[in-house]
Amino acid sequence: MSKKSVTAFVAACLLALTMPLAAQQRSSSQQVNNCEKCHGKLMRKYSQPVKLYEQDIHNSVGILCSDCHGGNPSNERRHDREDPAQDFLGVTEPADIPQMCNKCHGDATYMRSFNPSLPVDQMEKYVTSRHGQLLLEEGDTQVAQCVSCHSVHDIRRAGEPGSPVYPPNLPQTCARCHSDAEHMADYGIPTDQYEQFASSVHGVPLLERGDVAAPACNDCHSNHGAFPPEVSDISAVCGMCHVNNQTLYRQSFHAEFFEMLESPGCVTCHGNHGIAPPDDAMLGEGDESVCGACHEQEADDPGFAVGLAMKATLDSLTTLINSAEELVELAEQKGMETSDLAFQLRDMRQSYTQARTQVHTFDDSIVAASVRPGLELGHQTAAEAKMLLEEHKSRRWWLAGATLILLMVIGTLYLKMREVEGGQR
Repeated sequence: MSKKSVTAFVAACLLALTMPLAAQQRSSSQQVNNCEKCHGKLMRKYSQPVKLYEQDIHNSVGILCSDCHGGNPSNERRHDREDPAQDFLGVTEPADIPQMCNKCHGDATYMRSFNPSLPVDQMEKYVTSRHGQLLLEEGDTQVAQCVSCHSVHDIRRAGEPGSPVYPPNLPQTCARCHSDAEHMADYGIPTDQYEQFASSVHGVPLLERGDVAAPACNDCHSNHGAFPPEVSDISAVCGMCHVNNQTLYRQSFHAEFFEMLESPGCVTCHGNHGIAPPDDAMLGEGDESVCGACHEQEADDPGFAVGLAMKATLDSLTTLINSAEELVELAEQKGMETSDLAFQLRDMRQSYTQARTQVHTFDDSIVAASVRPGLELGHQTAAEAKMLLEEHKSRRWWLAGATLILLMVIGTLYLKMREVEGGQR
C-alpha cells in the first residue's frame, strides 16, 4: 500500500470515529432533559444555571446539560459522580474547560450544521496565547479560559449586545481581571489599561457612542490567541487599520532607528491604551511635544527642527482653511451661492489630512509638498469668497440707488398730482 493510500485510510478512520460523536451530540438534543427539571426546583446555587441557560445560544440549538457535564438526561435518579455507569462529569475544572469546548468547537464537521462561518481553530490559537500557556503548561487556573470571557450557562453570540464579548462590552470583560490589582499582582502587569482606554481616541467612540467599528482589546491583542505584542509587531498591529501610516513609517529612517533602539514604533509617539486624538502640537514645543521626548527641544537639534518645520507647514494650511471658511460662511449668510466653494473647502481639508499622514515620513519637504495643493486652493477659495462679498456689496448699492430713484419718481408723481388737483379747484 502506498504512502498516499495509508494516509487516506487513516483519515477515513478518523472521520468515521468523529462522525458518531457528532451524531450522538445531535441526537442528544432530542432527549428528555431531566437535569433541567430537577435543578429548576433546587436552591438558587443549583437552579440559577437552569434560568441562565434559557438565554444561552447552546440551548437554542438543542445542546443539553449532559453534552458538557456528562450523565444521562433521561435518568430520573440523582446523578452520582462516583458511579462510573452514569458517566457524570460534574463541574469541569478550569484547566479542562478549553478542551471540553473544543470537543465541539474544534470539530468542523459538527460545527458546520450550526454555523458554517464560525472558526474552529480557537483551541489552536488559545494554546499559543499567554492565557493558554499559563493554564495548560503551568497549571495557572487564575488566567482566562473560555468561560472567563464568554460567561457560562448564558453564552450569547459575539454579535449580540448582551454578550460579554460584544465589542463595546469587551474592554470591561478584560478589565474584570486586568484592572484587578490583587488578581494581577503575580504577573507584574499594569492595571490601568481600561482607565486609559476609556478616555482614548479608540475608547470614547466604542464605549460612549457604541461605535462597533472602533477597536476593542481583541483588535490589537487578538482574542483566543491573545499575546502581548512584541516591539517589532507594533506597527503591524496599528497598520491593520492605519495602513497608510504604517507604510510611510516603515519606509522612514525612524523605523530602522526605533527597531535598533528596541523602541515600540507607533507607541513611542502615540502611547498604547491611552492614545489621544492626534494633534499638531505633538510636533511642536512644550509638554505636548512628542519629538521633544527624544530630541533636545532646541532648533539646532536636526530631528526637533524637522518636527517644528512640519508643524509650521501644517499650521499655515490650518490658518488658511480657517480664514477661507469664515469668508465662505459670511458669503453664505448674505445669501450668495457658495456650493462650489464648499467643495473646495472639503478638498482643502482632505489635503490637510493627507499632509498629516505624510508626517509619518519624518521628512518636512514631503509634508511641504503635500500641503501645496491645499494652500493653492485655499488662496483661490478665499479670493472667490471675497469676490462674492464684493458682489453682494455692489448689489446692495445698486438696490439702494434703484430704491432712491423709485422713491423720487413716486414723490414727483405725487407732487404733480397735487398740482393738477389744485388747478382743477
